[in-house]
Amino acid sequence: MNKTGQGALQLSKFSHLLRLILLSSVLCILQIASAESSAQNTLQHNKNMLEHHVYIISPSDGAIYTDITQKLSDSLNLKHPDVIVSKVTPENEIIDINNKTDIIVAIGPTVIAIANRVYPKTNKLFISTEPGKHKLNNVINKNDAILYMTQPYCRQIRFTKLLNQNWKAISIIKGEEKPIDRTAIQQCANSLNIKIHLVGTTDGQNLTDTVKLALNHSDVLLALPDKNVYNSSSVKNILLTSYRNRKPVIGFSNSFVYAGALAAIYSNAVQI
Repeated sequence: MNKTGQGALQLSKFSHLLRLILLSSVLCILQIASAESSAQNTLQHNKNMLEHHVYIISPSDGAIYTDITQKLSDSLNLKHPDVIVSKVTPENEIIDINNKTDIIVAIGPTVIAIANRVYPKTNKLFISTEPGKHKLNNVINKNDAILYMTQPYCRQIRFTKLLNQNWKAISIIKGEEKPIDRTAIQQCANSLNIKIHLVGTTDGQNLTDTVKLALNHSDVLLALPDKNVYNSSSVKNILLTSYRNRKPVIGFSNSFVYAGALAAIYSNAVQI
């Protein structure tokens, strides 16, 4: 074979090799594109699967708030692993919220006010310690709900009545800052044939005299959650005054009973 024939053969081999390289490159590119497309589809599928994101907003300065937040988060993670749970402080604004699928759980009076103002279109669950303070607006809060950490008034009155059928009058001490629903209390008392004696008190008033006045008009003192009336510095004197008057106090927590109250009905963080 002459040099011209040899050169043509080598060129033919080179062309064949080049075609193989180009074909391999095309197949490689197609595989990469297919892999990227598959990854995108998987990512999109995962996004579609993650339909709900629950944001729990609570203050960081209260043990009961922290406890409820942790118990709620643990329960959601255990029972609904497909739900994303994020714990947020009131100072941090939620940027990537989806008003159609996401839910905000707002715990405590300060956070409830913030959530109502900042996230008006997002579904919300309010957890409140003050039954008389927060009312749901039928227009603004049409998709929202509220859960009270404290017991309903009627449940407490019924509980007190069950303890002793001979009690005919219950006294309640009301602070000037904590609102109560007088109408709801009175309606329940009327249905149970119980008299309710409400006694108001102020910060400058002698609390012992207030307790004496309340007990003089009733068979038992029903304590409602109000830190301005019932706190670590006042509970001892209130209980001592009730002992001297031979009339019991119905509390609102297990610690109140440990301190000397006759009984209490309450819900712990897990139950809430």
